Amino acid sequence: MNDLGRLMIVNHTEWLACTGLLALIIFAAVGPAAANERSGPCRQLTPSTFVISGLIDADLATCVERALVPTTTELVLTSRGGSAGEAMRIAERFERRGLTMRVVGECNSSCANYLLPLARRLIVEPGAVIVIHGGIDPSLISRTQAAANGMADSGVDLEAIAAQQRAFMNRNGINPGWLLYREAGSTAVERLDGAWADFDANTKAWLVEETMARSCLPNTIVEYQIDRRGEWLGESRRRALRRQNVARSNTVVCN
Repeated sequence: MNDLGRLMIVNHTEWLACTGLLALIIFAAVGPAAANERSGPCRQLTPSTFVISGLIDADLATCVERALVPTTTELVLTSRGGSAGEAMRIAERFERRGLTMRVVGECNSSCANYLLPLARRLIVEPGAVIVIHGGIDPSLISRTQAAANGMADSGVDLEAIAAQQRAFMNRNGINPGWLLYREAGSTAVERLDGAWADFDANTKAWLVEETMARSCLPNTIVEYQIDRRGEWLGESRRRALRRQNVARSNTVVCN
């Protein structure tokens, strides 16, 4: 990995450390306030189509467990992310099912980390975005030990979530680069190559473009639909992403 990639990971870690443990579990990068996503967290739209929208938490996980029917072949996703543990709890329902997943609006953070790698076919609708900032890995835990200890009374066990994530990755053959995964003591993601765009010291997250999605999700048919208005990554959209400290994946790929 080049120096830019290593700097990206260091800045990512420092940002998580300074913003506290909540940033490890919940991240909001693009789109309306999460509070506005709380209506109708999931529903079976048709016998074949299931809709997930809003914050990923225990309520959403329970909704999916109660509402999902076996005839489902397509998921429609709109989520800014949320709990890593609950996202993996939801994802277990979709393992080995070969579902089509359609991103409408956004699929960020734990939505992108744990749901999208299970898709047999991924459709990113015009104007929709996928934003990642990394999972919960040994390096992140070691660099935020003080914050983790400070949350001991809250019942959040990062070590347990990291172990759950490792098992999830191994079970589903997920490339560690997709989760920006680092072992303890490492500041670099060894499974990523290429150059980011619009990256600087303030970068907090990364917009996944088609090149990265295709390489990191090799078992998935990836389809980024073209916005006929030509506005998906027009200059105004780029400026909006930069204001939110989101860089583009550009030529970055998983190896």
